[in-house]
Amino acid sequence: MMIPKRVKALLAVAIAVLTMPVAWPNSTPFPGSLAAMAIALTCEALLGLLLGSIILLAITSMELAGQAIGHLAGIDMAEAIDANAEETTSILSSLLGWFAVALLLTMGGHRQLMDCSLQSFERYPAGNVRPESFWLTELDDMLRHALVIGVRAAAPVGTALLMANLITGLLARTLPQLNVLAIGFNINVSAMFVAMIMSIGGVAWVFQSELSVWIQSCQAIVEPSSIRQVNR
Repeated sequence: MMIPKRVKALLAVAIAVLTMPVAWPNSTPFPGSLAAMAIALTCEALLGLLLGSIILLAITSMELAGQAIGHLAGIDMAEAIDANAEETTSILSSLLGWFAVALLLTMGGHRQLMDCSLQSFERYPAGNVRPESFWLTELDDMLRHALVIGVRAAAPVGTALLMANLITGLLARTLPQLNVLAIGFNINVSAMFVAMIMSIGGVAWVFQSELSVWIQSCQAIVEPSSIRQVNR
């Protein structure tokens, strides 16, 4: 489902208006030149992109798992149009992506992200954001973490599909007259659905247990430097 751009813009303006009372007391004076204003806006955008990308990686990790499962099952050619990304994507990837969004909303991740965004105005007053070197470190850690979570989420179903492929290969060797191409796809799809039904609870548990890591990474970026040094 595609969200109209006007709705996105309206939500952005509404959130900005609601957060203005929090950001206004610590804000810096208005820049005196156009160049200073451009630099300040760029730094604000970089901080917002960093905080948003960390949570987006949590959803992307599940989409990565769906992409891997679809490839192993041989249904990666079954694609759907992603209206938000304006490109085609795997059906399983979209399914697990929306599953991750549902888990995120159920566990209150959106509220924690909003709280993290509000705390950022204490560490980085509006108009006085200065990029720091540890931003790249946190982003690199989250990229690695997203890859690990994607592999962990896809591991149970991937193992079942590899076993199904092994069984199909053994059938092809023992029964050469059997049309493996006709039954191999059915075996893979059946094994995929059974394994996904049995392991969906474990996938949710992995996502729930690891969501705190992404939230802590957001908090590590916006917390005061003195507290950050103590925690490290």
